Amino acid sequence: MNDATGPVPAPPVAVAVIAGDPGRAARVHDEIAPALAPVGVEVITAASVAEALAATPDGALLALAVVDARGVEVDSVLEPVVALDPAPYVLLLSEQTAHHDLHRAIDRDLIQALIAVPWTHQQLALQVRSQLARWLRRRDERDPRLRTLDAGGRPLELPSSPLLRDLELDDREITARLLTAMERVLGPRPRLHLPAGTRLTHQGADVDGVVVVLRGAVALDRHTEVGDLRLHHGSTGPVVGLLSLAQQRRAFFTSRTTTDVEVVHISLEQLDRAVAAEPEVAGVLAAVGVRALARRLRRAEQLQVREVKLNRELEQERARLTDAYQQLESARLELVQAERMATLGELAAGVAHELNNPVAALGRAAEFIGDDLDALLATHPRSAALAEVVACARDRPPTSTADDRAARRTLADTLGNADLARRLVAAGVGDPALAARLAADADPDELITAADLGAALRNLTTAAASVSELVESLRAYARPNDAPLSDVDLHNTIEDAVRLVAHRLDAVHLERDYRPDLPPIRAYPGPLGQVWTNLLINAVDAVDGSGTITIRTARPDDAHVEVTVRDDGPGIADELQERVFAPRFTTKQGTVRYGLGTGLAISRRVVERHDGSISLRSRTEPPTGTEVVVRLPIGGPSGSDRRPAEPAPPTEETT
Repeated sequence: MNDATGPVPAPPVAVAVIAGDPGRAARVHDEIAPALAPVGVEVITAASVAEALAATPDGALLALAVVDARGVEVDSVLEPVVALDPAPYVLLLSEQTAHHDLHRAIDRDLIQALIAVPWTHQQLALQVRSQLARWLRRRDERDPRLRTLDAGGRPLELPSSPLLRDLELDDREITARLLTAMERVLGPRPRLHLPAGTRLTHQGADVDGVVVVLRGAVALDRHTEVGDLRLHHGSTGPVVGLLSLAQQRRAFFTSRTTTDVEVVHISLEQLDRAVAAEPEVAGVLAAVGVRALARRLRRAEQLQVREVKLNRELEQERARLTDAYQQLESARLELVQAERMATLGELAAGVAHELNNPVAALGRAAEFIGDDLDALLATHPRSAALAEVVACARDRPPTSTADDRAARRTLADTLGNADLARRLVAAGVGDPALAARLAADADPDELITAADLGAALRNLTTAAASVSELVESLRAYARPNDAPLSDVDLHNTIEDAVRLVAHRLDAVHLERDYRPDLPPIRAYPGPLGQVWTNLLINAVDAVDGSGTITIRTARPDDAHVEVTVRDDGPGIADELQERVFAPRFTTKQGTVRYGLGTGLAISRRVVERHDGSISLRSRTEPPTGTEVVVRLPIGGPSGSDRRPAEPAPPTEETT
């Protein structure tokens, strides 16, 4: 390696002869030691690489190892060489006809030469000097020992045969040698000056000679089923048409000048005569052909690398396009869903508007009927008893079926009239003493009529109130998404959602665990109601219409509130939990019924619009169930007219 300030100091080097046979080791040592003495290189004999390293003088590098392969497993013998840096070159002496024990050494590029035993006298010494020169030059091309090894200033490791020397020439030099050799046989050849665009060979046409390019550029074109292709200029070479001789004298390419050129045309007959009369022509042509093939191979490799790169880029682009298409498709479906929700909101608003007046009329009618009934009963001779029965029936609180059965049995025993007992219990009269007093003060048929009137009045009032609440929930749900932020009571929005899905909760046990002091939050009430509706519908689907759903509200800190919707359904597998928020993902078609396809994706978007978060936890092992937690800021999303969060009330921990 070169240093910026000068050559790296040349440390002493050693050459090791590694052989188990002392006689073989001595013969190798005696041949190579005199050849290396002028260079000042010590030759060490040892039975193993480890022994050779131990015998290497302090500060010296092991540059070369001549290893005898007789009676050893080569891969094992050379294993210690792998750890050396710099690694020595290895010359392997072998008298075997085949080797099956050096695949690791070949794979690691450890062996530089195999020398057959017996070797030609002094050839081993020449190999050792040449490999040593190559090792030294690789380390530092200015190593002073190279001047001793090189002969006549020419690197010792360079080839001396004409063909191998020709392979190292550049195009100008090898062209000059070829033309000089040809003209010794054919005499001076005229130079042809051709403009750019001249075709020298035609694809598929017979080749009647070769063209030696002295100056200018020539490109190779080929017409294919995918169009015209042009090879790189660097793959053409100085002799055009030479490789066509291997194609049954038909041109594989169309060669075309791309600049003004100077060429010499040699016919096949002239080429044949020159090759036969001048051996140098054949050698130079062989070198030209090898170089041309090497250029084509390099160009083919470049094209293959480019093709692989383009294929990878194409695959990445295809993946990006696929992802973009999926996102567009998801966006389209979400827009469709949003349009449907907008249409539903408009319908809900219309229905709420149309129901508002009849519902108000029902409420007023219930009040008028109650007032008229009170006025009518005031004139009845037994008005006190009848009015009390009507009031009990109208104000009767909800009771369980078991309590009603027990009260009916008690009253039937007291009154001796099972039908009257049933009517009085239905009217809310369960006290035996009160029932006996009323029966004594009024006719049983009148009491039954009064109880029925009171129950009907209660049902009318309750139904009108329920419809009114449902209408108000529809109006809140149908509130436009672009409505301004307002103070929202979370419990009211949740109850609106519960009323909207009440038709699906008949067989579901709904538990409410509301924090009583939950403050109002700044939010968009319409989209927030859509979130609770989606979560409730998902929970109902998860329990398959019958199970337990729990709604819990909390205030985890001064700035946030939380709403948790939990079901006791079969749960969602771990690998699916991250995907339930993806658009169009649903588990309803499998064993786990959860996910609306777009509901959770829309819910996440609404929650994130409020600067909140939504998370899901689920268990498929007992106790099974899924829990969705929505956390929202009390002050509203950033950029809005935020108000400071109300301080949390003191708890036992803070008092």
